[in-house]
Amino acid sequence: MELVSKEEDLTKRFYLTDGTALSEFYFQHRLSEDIDLFSENEFDVSSIESFLKGHAPKIGTKSISREQFLGLKSYKLKFEDESILKIDFNYYPFPRIETEKGKIWKGLSISSLYDIAVNKLHTISMRSRTRDYIDLYFIFTHSEYKPEEFLSRMRIDSQAKFDWPLESVQLMNSFTRVLDIKKSDLPKMLVPFNPKKMEDYFLNLAKKLKSEIFR
Repeated sequence: MELVSKEEDLTKRFYLTDGTALSEFYFQHRLSEDIDLFSENEFDVSSIESFLKGHAPKIGTKSISREQFLGLKSYKLKFEDESILKIDFNYYPFPRIETEKGKIWKGLSISSLYDIAVNKLHTISMRSRTRDYIDLYFIFTHSEYKPEEFLSRMRIDSQAKFDWPLESVQLMNSFTRVLDIKKSDLPKMLVPFNPKKMEDYFLNLAKKLKSEIFR
């Protein structure tokens, strides 16, 4: 992160978001082993690879491998001690929300908490990953963005951002799928955390949505 912040070409084009931003700059609630850098504009990988290779000796990188899927370029940096750091550079043509409430860290833009919340809500509607439920749970329970007040607005903003409606039934099913997450997938938590409380929390949200759907 320190090296990225010193590279003006990267800080101008990319911003930090998702779990790393949430854990590092908002809640410090879990260990995030990846770095997620997003850009709203398409980018050339040559400068990225030049940056990674140029700093390899300084940070003790033994090897660098790349995977690509559509606009996502993932790099895995393997170090002398065999540890691995994954850095994602993602072309993400969706405008950020409430950028004025985001943060700046050494020239690098950090997504606003609300923008991350909308992203996470959209994400769990598409797939079920343990860390996404944990992140959304902490946003709902440790910030001003309580679902009782903000869920409807988040759904509207999610549709506006991703051009994909979040119907009540879909969202209800997404909350219910918290039952499908595996305890073995739990990230390393840095604060006290009770998975059962999180499970009950989302099931209660699903129950409230169900009552709205079938009333």
